[in-house]
Formats: sequence, structure tokens, C-alpha cells
Amino acid sequence: MPRTGLTASEIQDKAVEIAIDQMRAKGFEKVRLVDVAKEMGISHAALYSHFQDKTALFDAVSERWLLKLDEKQDLLVKEKRDPIQKILTWFLNLHRMKLEKVKLDPELYKAFDMAAEESKPFIQTHLSNMQKQMSSLVTEAINQRKIKKRDINQIAEILISAGTGFTHPKLVAQHSNENREPLLVETIEAVLKGLG
Repeated sequence: MPRTGLTASEIQDKAVEIAIDQMRAKGFEKVRLVDVAKEMGISHAALYSHFQDKTALFDAVSERWLLKLDEKQDLLVKEKRDPIQKILTWFLNLHRMKLEKVKLDPELYKAFDMAAEESKPFIQTHLSNMQKQMSSLVTEAINQRKIKKRDINQIAEILISAGTGFTHPKLVAQHSNENREPLLVETIEAVLKGLG
């Protein structure tokens, strides 16, 4: 097969793009590395040097999506506005982004859900990012006396735990036909009131 002239990073990015298209077209169970390689114009052996199997390729697809999700949440954390409103928006954003993925990209969401179930390293990174973001928001709320001063990480954990029913991959998918936003807001507001 001909050389692509692409860097290793570009090959990986292109493989992820093709995998996304194929997952959407025929379902993630039917995607094969050999088909992705063929579409790229490289040997499947060359693609195996970048992804050891199709699970690794699916993980790269999910990781890319989570990175974008985390970047959006990071931008929210940096906004200059009321930290309590930012905490509520943080949960709503997380819920909405996952719900949108379930509805518009169900095959990609299935791959993400499987990775989450197995607690892959990039999932752990995402969870760590969530904790850091929430800790930052809590710190801001404490500094503005919107939340009583106590252990920041513990408060962040309490809030994240309270929102899990609305942000956990399985539960988002399970309740995808319901409008759970009002209940999410009520739940987080009740917890914040207790912390205030």
C-alpha cells in the first residue's frame, strides 16, 4: 500500500474521523480496523501500529469527545459570573452534552458507555477533570461566601454525587426520553441550599 505522507498524529486523527463515520453508518459493532485502513489507503498492519485493536480506536473516538466536553466545561469555570449559577450551568451542560450524544450519536455513545463501564484511563482523566472543575467552582463560591467554608474537595464530591443521577452515562441513556432538567436543577439547588 502507498505511504500516506501523514504524521503519526495525522494518521490517528484520520482513523478516528473514518471510524466515527463508519460507526454512524453501520453501527460500532460492525466497524473493522481493516475497513478503516482500506479507506485510508494504508495496510491494516500499519493501522495496528497506531491502534492495537478496534477497542483502542473506539477509545480514541470517545476520548476526543470527552476532551471537547472538558474544554467547554473549563471555559464555563473561567467565566466571570455568579459561582452558584456556574455550578448549576456546569451540571446542565454536562447533562445536555451527554443527552445530545445519546440522541444524535447513539453508536458513539455506546462506545463511550462501554469505556466508562470499564473505567478506562481516559475516563479516569475525565472524572479527575470534573473534580478539579467543581473544586474550582466551590472555591469561588466559598470565597464569595455563597457556600459555608469547609473541605473543598468534600463539597465538590457531594455536589458531583448529587448530580450523578443526571450525568452518569447509563442513566442519561436510560432517561433520554424524559425532560429531567427541572429535577436536576431542583436537586443541585437543594444541595447548594444545604451547603449555603
